[in-house]
Amino acid sequence: MRGKLEHPRGLIELISVEVERIDTEYRELWLSFEYTCPGGEYKSAMVLPISNSKEMANFFFKELISEAKHLSEIEKNEALSVGLYVANKTDTMLPIKNLCQRVIDALNADGDLQENREFIDLCTSGFHFKDGTSSLSSKGFEERFKIFMSRATQKMSQGYYTIAADDLEKANVLCSTSPLISKLIGICHRELGHLDLALEMFNRAMDLGDKEKETYLYLSEIHFFLNDMEQAYEILEKMLHEHRDDIRALVELANINYQMDREYLPLLDRAYALDTEQTRDTILQTFVFKKVGGGRRTRISIGDAAGLLGIPEQSIRQLVLSNKIPVRAFPDNEELILDENELKAWAHVYRRYKLLQDEIERVNTQQGGDKNQGMALLS
Repeated sequence: MRGKLEHPRGLIELISVEVERIDTEYRELWLSFEYTCPGGEYKSAMVLPISNSKEMANFFFKELISEAKHLSEIEKNEALSVGLYVANKTDTMLPIKNLCQRVIDALNADGDLQENREFIDLCTSGFHFKDGTSSLSSKGFEERFKIFMSRATQKMSQGYYTIAADDLEKANVLCSTSPLISKLIGICHRELGHLDLALEMFNRAMDLGDKEKETYLYLSEIHFFLNDMEQAYEILEKMLHEHRDDIRALVELANINYQMDREYLPLLDRAYALDTEQTRDTILQTFVFKKVGGGRRTRISIGDAAGLLGIPEQSIRQLVLSNKIPVRAFPDNEELILDENELKAWAHVYRRYKLLQDEIERVNTQQGGDKNQGMALLS
């Protein structure tokens, strides 16, 4: 992150270093660090091959200077490049070298590393060279845990899911039996599109005792978009045993039955009888009429769809633009094409639960609607 120039040209100041991960399989030490240089203030990361502590420390400072040259745009200027150095290297070299040596010693120790207090300490350690009281290494495990969780939830709220996941993994080192941490890591991976990793984390949360609605729904959602409908169905059935008559679960269970060409309206009727408005809202927000698994299609143009449904063509187009109607693009046709069976199902559900007229009126007044709303279009 670029900041103000606070240091003279040719000067690098290392502010902090924090352990991100110790990869025991590939014998790598992952570090994040903050520093200032002529180009500004930056936060970066580096992977150190675990060899011997002296080589590891030298490698760190060599790569730090190389990166600072690049970011300061002086790597091609020999006079300026030669003069670039780490001003506080004397104060920072020894702590980093000692950290590397402790990592080497911990990896060579006998026993389970996950139960090794020294290894846990190393995985969650860090130094702040300008303010020693801010160093993770000066704090107890409980305080470190609170710091990691606070930073992670803040980063998640800002949409920085990769950074949040890193902090959550460190919190998990300190408390590996927490279902909440596993679920939060799963949410980060879901937002990043890492569905397999998200699935693993949500399953771990459930194994650790998580029975919250949100976790069941996340698990089912991932299986749904992986086209594993049977597994998605099974998860929602378990959810309904724990949370009887949950509207979201009933609607999504109906959606799965629809995807598998099973009877789905009785489930929607049940939800509608329990809570009309919540059912209508949930159908609008989550019901996917576009068949996930492919299969045979019956193409129909927007003009023909208007005649079939008795809806003005302009209204059909506005519903398409607002992602309310399931629509497909084909390479042999520039026009957006609808699937007749999906369209009929959409119209039937929207009429049955008194949604159609409201949606037509809404898109006609919005002239295209919010293109980010709805889930009718599957990417």
